[in-house]
Amino acid sequence: MSTGNIPEVNDTITIYGCGALGGRVAVKFHEAGVRVQCISRPGPHLERIRESGLLFREGSGEARRVPLRVFDDPSECPPAGLVIILVKSWQNPDVAENLERLLAPGGFVLTLQNGLGNVEILQDHVPEDRLLAGAISYGAYRPEPGVVVSGGDGFINFAPVLRGVKADAVMNIFQEAGFNVELDDEPWRAIWGKVIVNAGVNPVAALTSSSNARILGSPFARGVMEKLCREAVAVADAAGVHFDPGEQWERLLKILELTAGNRPSMLQDIESGSRTEIEAISGEILRRGIKAGLQMPCTEIVYNLVKALEVRVMRGGVS
Repeated sequence: MSTGNIPEVNDTITIYGCGALGGRVAVKFHEAGVRVQCISRPGPHLERIRESGLLFREGSGEARRVPLRVFDDPSECPPAGLVIILVKSWQNPDVAENLERLLAPGGFVLTLQNGLGNVEILQDHVPEDRLLAGAISYGAYRPEPGVVVSGGDGFINFAPVLRGVKADAVMNIFQEAGFNVELDDEPWRAIWGKVIVNAGVNPVAALTSSSNARILGSPFARGVMEKLCREAVAVADAAGVHFDPGEQWERLLKILELTAGNRPSMLQDIESGSRTEIEAISGEILRRGIKAGLQMPCTEIVYNLVKALEVRVMRGGVS
């Protein structure tokens, strides 16, 4: 591909992972008149969307039903010009195997997933000039199957994994749908920035069964989150992605304010007895920190506590 031209992207978008955040993104595209289709795991959530649409509720309480085209079998989903991946990080090996058939000629794959290591798994299955990566801070949670609630607005930052590739056409799609979006030169700063926030917020929310508003209002939770944030910044610094620890802590607090009504995904996973993304977030930070010779006491404790809780709920230990 010539990186001197902006490639065309066909007018269909596939959301791979139609959970809370994927559902919210799909609704926003649909209501902007974009042709959107979704891939979701079989189960009550998918069946309710098929039967009566996705019930989407704003933070204000206003609700509406949104018809969405949803598939449980990726092989039945038509190719699209943009495939946005929003599944849990541990599902990537299965997702990656389907990407070649899901991507239309000249299209892009964009991962906006939590955690570290997503790009490395996907890039073995997507041409290097077709892969985009970044972060999303919009809030959403799923109180029951077929229902998604907005947890607050945020931002999307993404960039081509291969420097020099033109992805303006993808940015235009997001802008026209009304998203707050920026196209960067490289994706790693956005990815690490999101990981730092997730590392501070998600495990604490999961361990305390608290929404963003509750952990924001607790001096005890804030103390733990700040330590986790600063340890994650140190690991990013060792990886060559430099942040000011104080600025990142202030950014984390600001995101909590903007998404005060949100229930973090790790908490939602614990409540539903599902596998969490602790390995891709705290686990990756811990392993990379140890490899870099850093002391990670708070991250290590929180990682082990969430793992213990995850094992218990997945065995049906929560009433």
